[in-house]
Amino acid sequence: MQDYKNKKILFMGDSITALGVWVKYFNEIMKPEKYVNIAVSSATWKDNANTVYDGNPLFNGPDANVNNTVCNQVEKLLRGKDKKNQNYIYNPDYDDFDIIVVSAGTNDWGIEETGNIEREIYSQFFDENKNLLLLDKVNCKTMAGAMRYTYENLIRMYPDALICFCSPIQGAEDTRPYSSIKLKRDYIRAFCEHISYVKFIDTFKCGICGAYEKWQCSGPNLFDGLHPNDNGAKKIAFFNAQSIKGLFL
Repeated sequence: MQDYKNKKILFMGDSITALGVWVKYFNEIMKPEKYVNIAVSSATWKDNANTVYDGNPLFNGPDANVNNTVCNQVEKLLRGKDKKNQNYIYNPDYDDFDIIVVSAGTNDWGIEETGNIEREIYSQFFDENKNLLLLDKVNCKTMAGAMRYTYENLIRMYPDALICFCSPIQGAEDTRPYSSIKLKRDYIRAFCEHISYVKFIDTFKCGICGAYEKWQCSGPNLFDGLHPNDNGAKKIAFFNAQSIKGLFL
């Protein structure tokens, strides 16, 4: 791909993307031919204990959000794109994409308990005998497992697409501590470096600083300490767009 313009772009992730404000400004910069946004509020990378891939991730639906994961967003694509899927019903919106942007992690907790990020990532690729794990053996209740599951399905469906995983933005310290968000950012970056093909977009450094934001209050870049206001959305859009444009140089 020689130019970033007139591409087909897919967005996946949580409410920060689902709200569509930074996506709007991003598209004004990138000028895609078309875009599809399947992000859903409250989504996590990691599957929950009772997550079922029903292809219909919902916010505050009857499943109490347990199916609201990135992997279930993948299932939504599989059902509309993959003829081999037992629940396949053709959806022309999912025919092809040149750029895929996955922005999640804000709602994932318990990363602090993994102990060793590199070890957990390695464990979702290799067994104890250093044999490559088949995809159906990975644990999508870990971030590494969910990211591997997402990547391998996306690259199979869209082999020529540029796939980008974004780090979460900073949030108000009293609800999304800097140390927690940074750890998730480091985790996603480590995974992208491990897989090599996936491009890491460090949205954590877009210019939003959680120290100046407060939970449930309007701040300089977040309207509630978590979600971007117009100013914050422009910062995310500009940073992500410039990062992706740079990959075409």
